[in-house]
Amino acid sequence: MNELQQILEQYNQILHGEPWYGDPVWKILEGVDAECAAAQTVAPAHTIWQLVMHMAFWEDIATRRLSGPVTPDESGNFPDTPAPEEQSWRRTLDQFRASNEEFRAALSQLDSAGLGDNIPGGQRSFRYEAMGVIEHHIYHGGQIALLKKAYRQIGRFGHCRTTERSLRVRLLPWAMHFEA
Repeated sequence: MNELQQILEQYNQILHGEPWYGDPVWKILEGVDAECAAAQTVAPAHTIWQLVMHMAFWEDIATRRLSGPVTPDESGNFPDTPAPEEQSWRRTLDQFRASNEEFRAALSQLDSAGLGDNIPGGQRSFRYEAMGVIEHHIYHGGQIALLKKAYRQIGRFGHCRTTERSLRVRLLPWAMHFEA
């Protein structure tokens, strides 16, 4: 197995497989409905919905960087959480799934021997971009797992807020309460 095949395998593992660290991203997202995705369970942290949109945004940027210079439109980075409607949440998941497929397709077109070369017009290597997406998904997947767990704990006790943003944090059963 060459280096590119190893990177593709690792990418597949963190999305759908059995990665060393725990659950893959798409397993973590299982059972997350629009209300949970939009919930501000730990203020001022981002919502699950915002994290998924952010992951898709940067994965798309990385895909485009593999073929040429890109100037990201920062308005797509951590956009506001939409109203918690299932159809809208499914559309966001479909967009993330599409970004996964497009990144994987672009990555699979690379030459393993050129992974150390810089991307067109950039100062980072193809390897750096590929590994960056993998690391980014692992990082935010962990955040999503924690927010999902917090939602299930807080939601049971009626403290979950889906629209109000405050600096109040309530994490039961640990009974932590912070106010700014």
